[in-house]
Amino acid sequence: MADKVKWGILATGGIAHQFAGGLKASKTGELVAVGSRALDTAKAFTDKHGGKPYGSYDEVLSDPNVDAIYIATPHHLHYDWTIRCAEAGKAILCEKPFTLNAIEAQRALNEVRKNKVFFMEAFMYRCAPQTLKAKELVQSGAIGELLVINAEFSFAAGKSWANFRTDGSLGGGGLMDVGAYPISLCRLLVGAEPEVAHYSAKISESGYDEHGSGCLRFPSGVTVHFGCGIHCNMRNHALIYGSEGMIEIENPWKVYTGSKMTFHRNGKDPEVFEMGMTNDELYAAEADAVAQFLEAKECPYMTLDDTLGNMRTLDMLRQSAGLVFAAESKA
Repeated sequence: MADKVKWGILATGGIAHQFAGGLKASKTGELVAVGSRALDTAKAFTDKHGGKPYGSYDEVLSDPNVDAIYIATPHHLHYDWTIRCAEAGKAILCEKPFTLNAIEAQRALNEVRKNKVFFMEAFMYRCAPQTLKAKELVQSGAIGELLVINAEFSFAAGKSWANFRTDGSLGGGGLMDVGAYPISLCRLLVGAEPEVAHYSAKISESGYDEHGSGCLRFPSGVTVHFGCGIHCNMRNHALIYGSEGMIEIENPWKVYTGSKMTFHRNGKDPEVFEMGMTNDELYAAEADAVAQFLEAKECPYMTLDDTLGNMRTLDMLRQSAGLVFAAESKA
């Protein structure tokens, strides 16, 4: 485990601010550099969070004080900057979705392995104690045989939202932005890859999925229903059904303070776990997980193979819905 990790951040959007807040609350992380396309933007960020501002991403990669890079750019830029970070010998924490398709993911991870650097896709909820407890309950057989999972992640942004998430050519839409979360949770709990994947969505005139619902079926017979969207508020919860009980997770993704996870065992009183966290604590747990497993080059909470499996499932779902991104690499 690394006692201290000096971080650089690429991009200065909302998620970068959240991670920077997490670094302040972490046991191991220190922000030392921030890169933006404009120096003024980087300076405004560092005035708030600390670190040295740079007017380009390349300057962050060239900074010898930087141990690890948090890639907070839009989806379509993750592929190129992961490769460049790997070539620079920096540890990598890359925002989700990792790339626009599994072809890109495989190529980028090949470079990660070639350069022998740490890599983790930034599904921060995977590092939360609540998620680890849910996995333990399911895999220990506490709810009996796992049968069905229902999960949702969605939010309601205005239709006039000027953001890359509303640009179908760049991988925008609900599935890639927030649908990737329930897909990753279901795969984690089942411990396998789906054999059937279908997604039905409302696709906007500009080519992104506004909202949608999907289903997965795994070789063991486990079935999954999920919902996602960027113009629709859903409950944002997860229900995990087994032959001998169920688990209800109120806030599986952001793990808000005060949220609960309830374990219902057939014929017994419910057991409630209060494992909520502040937003800073959630991202601090992610940063500390990088430090804990830095020498191992990957984190067991979200391995390289897990990332590739998630991208392959997203490919299957997009194909069923007819979602194609102009910016994605082809075979």
